[in-house]
Order: sequence, then C-alpha cells, then structure tokens
Amino acid sequence: MKKTILALATLAAGLSSSAAEGQSNQLAVSLDATYVSTYVFRGLETAGASIQPSLEANYRDFYAGVWYSDDFAGQVASETDLYAGYNFALTETFSADVGLTRYLYERQIGDSTEAFVGLKANVLLSPSLYSYYDLDNESTTYIASIGHSVPVAKLGLQVDLSALVGLVQRTNGAADYNYWGVGAAIPYQLSENAKLTAAVNYTNVGDAEPTGGISSEQDQVVYSLGVAIGF
Repeated sequence: MKKTILALATLAAGLSSSAAEGQSNQLAVSLDATYVSTYVFRGLETAGASIQPSLEANYRDFYAGVWYSDDFAGQVASETDLYAGYNFALTETFSADVGLTRYLYERQIGDSTEAFVGLKANVLLSPSLYSYYDLDNESTTYIASIGHSVPVAKLGLQVDLSALVGLVQRTNGAADYNYWGVGAAIPYQLSENAKLTAAVNYTNVGDAEPTGGISSEQDQVVYSLGVAIGF
C-alpha cells in the first residue's frame, strides 16, 4: 500500500500502507502510477520489478482507494488492495487514523483483511505510530515513522526524508521479526495537478531472516518513479 506512505510509507507504509488526509468539503480524487525496482512489503521482498497504480478518493476526513501491484516477470501473483479509513483530530497536535484493508491476490490464495489504527503528531519530524491486525492470519504489525522535508532552494526542489522501524508478530509457527528503513524522495511539480516523484528506499530485516518473502536478502535498496494526478 501507498501508506507508508510511504513508503514512508510506504514506507507505507506500508504502506500500507498511508492514505492522504481529506481536509476539503469537496470530493478529491487522485490517480497514481509508480514503477518500483523491487516490491518490498514490511521488510520482505514480495516481488521483483513491478508497476503499482492506485486510485484514491477523499471527502472531508474520509478516504477510500484501490492499489494494485503486478510483477513484470509474471512470476508472482498480482495483488489488489482495497482500503478505507477515517482521519480525525484528537487535539490541535494529535490526530488519529483508523480503517480497514482487504488484500486480494491472483488465484485467491492468501486473501486477508487487516484493521489498522494510527496516531500522528503535528510536531517536528511528524512522528506517527501505527498498529495493524490481520483478522485472517491473526498477525500484528507495529510501525513507527518520522519524516522531514529539506528544501533545495537553488534547484527549486525539496527532498522528503523518512525513517521507520517495524515489528511483525506472526502465528502458525512463522517467526516474528523486526525491520527498519530509511528513504529519500524528490517530488517535482509537472503542472498544477500533476507531480513526478523519484525515490530510493533502504530496508533491513536484521540478523534473523524471517520466512515469507521470495528472497533471502536481509537488506533491500528499492528505486521508484511515480506520477500522481489530482482531480
């Protein structure tokens, strides 16, 4: 998911998995298409080079979207994520994000539903903490992240930096594991409604390689290039 968001966020994370906050009384729709050199989900290589388009709608503090990933080599089943959530302010500083994600895979193997809740702070480094619970696999994931934008005045650009640490607790005999990652993204405004973003992310799952990925690599460097259009 793009939340993780962002890779991150991503990583969203992960992103889911993270979704944009709706702040307008009007419906806003965004369309995104991203190429990634490797599809890494929560520290694990899930597929090779992939195309990952998405569509998201926001209305006030509600959002919903669909995210898709397809491996260019065709060796891994394609994935479709359907998600919806709600952002709301707790105080002037803190806000919460709650929602559901439905993971659908080609050949309907391993489909699952995941609930998530997040806490975000509007302070320096924009820290956030998310908890995800897979209702089908009974696994729990915790992801803490920070981010900061650094302007590059001479080029008229900015560099969006991010860092995260995650803990995945699994059942059915699969080993728990933790991972961490850092990333840098450079967005470029193509027009009033279109943006091009180039990014690089590094993820490390530590000394004990968990099972569940298609690769035994303990660390991954992922390059991505995406175009987003808002309506």
